[in-house]
Amino acid sequence: MAMAEVPELNDFSMEYSEDVEEFYIDDLSFKQKTNKAHIQWKLHKDCWSPFHSGVKSEIRKPGKPMSSFRKAIMLVVVVEKLKGKTRSEKQDFFGDDDLLNHILVEEDITCDEIQTYDARISKFQYNKTTVHIIRDHRQKCLALQQFQDNARLVSLFLQGQNIEREAKINVNSYITAPFDVNKRPVTLGIAGSKFYLCCSAEEGSQDPVLCLKEVDNIKDIKNDDLLPFMFFKKPSSGVFNSFESAAFPSYCISTSQQENQQVQLKPQESQVFLQDFIVNPNF
Repeated sequence: MAMAEVPELNDFSMEYSEDVEEFYIDDLSFKQKTNKAHIQWKLHKDCWSPFHSGVKSEIRKPGKPMSSFRKAIMLVVVVEKLKGKTRSEKQDFFGDDDLLNHILVEEDITCDEIQTYDARISKFQYNKTTVHIIRDHRQKCLALQQFQDNARLVSLFLQGQNIEREAKINVNSYITAPFDVNKRPVTLGIAGSKFYLCCSAEEGSQDPVLCLKEVDNIKDIKNDDLLPFMFFKKPSSGVFNSFESAAFPSYCISTSQQENQQVQLKPQESQVFLQDFIVNPNF
């Protein structure tokens, strides 16, 4: 008896057709694969096995598979065909531009001018104002002299009725961090006027110049604008104090050895000018 030849797996086509459905059957006891050639065997007795004469064999055509199975086969076939197409052959039905064109709309943006303000915290915070009499260690008084539009502060000896010419000084004290009791920031103004002692650089002069400048309200001056008016009150020998410029470190308020001379700003190592002062009452 000749042996039946089993076809190779590669001989079957992967293309989908109506005949594909005939390859599958779902039974309670087994699954059997067949094709159209097998269907013709069911009426030929020659195909029956002689060893099972009492049993009638029958090969039945399977029923239609479920619709979901058919859709799955169709989906696989479509995907396989799309894989063979190039990018240019594929059709884009909906792109990003189609969506963004309806969402993003170009509009002109108008910018208004916005004024900005300096919100920095001042290095020096105003504390309080006290009135004092300040003299150099030789007891020369400070007096205000005015000539038309010019004003200056001079040191001279005053006694008797002339003592009324002595200027009283508004000492505005400030708080700074870190606090240093030996270096207290102050501004010095002439009581009864708008004049404040101010330090500035003058062209042609080797040393900075001490002058009087009118200020409506010293409390309104902040940050770097306050530095020319700021002095550090520092204790010196005994009951004396010196006043060092904050804008020009190592330069101090100084008086001349001679009388009726203008109060100036000189280096603290100067041996000619007097830089130690008595502040009454003490603060």
